[in-house]
Amino acid sequence: MTVPKGKVIPTPYGDMNALVLEQLRESYDTGDVLEMIEQLDTIRVRLEGVNGIRDDLIALHAMSHTVINGARLAVPPQETALWEAAEELVSEFSDFSRLFSDFSRLFSEFSERLRPLSELMPLDNND
Repeated sequence: MTVPKGKVIPTPYGDMNALVLEQLRESYDTGDVLEMIEQLDTIRVRLEGVNGIRDDLIALHAMSHTVINGARLAVPPQETALWEAAEELVSEFSDFSRLFSDFSRLFSEFSERLRPLSELMPLDNND
C-alpha cells in the first residue's frame, strides 16, 4: 500500500502520519520500549522500596546520629558496623557515579529508539 505524503490516519491514540505509520509497522520493534523499562527498573528497584538506598541512608543517619550526636537508638544495633554500612554505600555510589555518567549515553539511546514514534505526528497538509 502506497500512502501519499501528508495523509493522516486516525487511531485510538490520535491522528498519525500514515506514511510514517506504514514504515513503522514494517520496521519498528515495540519490544524496545519494554527493554527500556527493564533497564530503568533495575536501577529503580535499588533506589526505592524496602532495603533500597533510601532506606540504607536513613539507617545510616540514625546510626551516625546516635554515635556522633549521642541521640537515642532509633534503629536496633545491627551486625553491620556503622563504618561498614557507610563503606558499602560509598562503594555503591561510586558504582552509580560511573553508571550515571553512562546515563547520558543510555538516555541518548532511549531518545533515538523512541524518535520514530514521535515522527508519527501528522504533517501539515500544506507541506
